Amino acid sequence: MAEAPLTAMHNAVFDHLNYLDTLVGEGDLRCRAALADSEIARLTAAWRALLDQHTLDERGRCRQCSGQLRARRSPCTVWTTAHQHLVTDGPPTAATGRHAAADRRSSVAVLGAS
Repeated sequence: MAEAPLTAMHNAVFDHLNYLDTLVGEGDLRCRAALADSEIARLTAAWRALLDQHTLDERGRCRQCSGQLRARRSPCTVWTTAHQHLVTDGPPTAATGRHAAADRRSSVAVLGAS
């Protein structure tokens, strides 16, 4: 039975990320330099394209994550994840209060995907 197109795409993306992880972890200095030379521009372009899809509308809501019935204020999870991984040193400290459990679940999902 053929794989569903979205599953195939999902697997291809994670296979490529795993390949990059292997090169970074096991490659020599020359290999890692070549990898940086070829991949940094691709990864920054991918992040920019993803973040461009999640720009704010006139009400300050994410255009991609919000709908007429589902209004989400900025920052959406894409911007939060970008900030966590590109600007700070990883996921935020543990949240407290009624949203703590949901925040921990989303952090685990993000970390599992990286």
